Amino acid sequence: MVRAGRAALLLALSLSAFAPAAIAQVGRVPVAPHSPSRAQEQWVPGKSSRGTCVEADRIAGAVVINPRTVELVMKGGARWRLQLQSQCPQLSYYGGFYYNQAQAGKICAQDRIVGRAGGECRVSRVIPMVKAKKR
Repeated sequence: MVRAGRAALLLALSLSAFAPAAIAQVGRVPVAPHSPSRAQEQWVPGKSSRGTCVEADRIAGAVVINPRTVELVMKGGARWRLQLQSQCPQLSYYGGFYYNQAQAGKICAQDRIVGRAGGECRVSRVIPMVKAKKR
């Protein structure tokens, strides 16, 4: 049994030697399918500025709006929109995606998100969403 434990440890160490270096941290975000509803229509994009980031530990889940747009739902109900540089249809497969953060604890423009089916997409903008004013 000790011999099997050593073999597993050696295998893990040898595999980690060939693994690509991670950017900073990797996290997983669950994704719900997009279904247009009145609740979706009450949120509109706010003003974004360069350097806008989202606190990764505050993300409760996400909704893929279209292949270039992901809306993050935060703990507490706030929403943020990730605009992607190119189409990323694989994000809606398998109910989630992973993210690589350049800045520990934050998701910012230029960070990468990876669909659980594979394929990497770069975030071009992080936009705060605000509740639309009622007419």
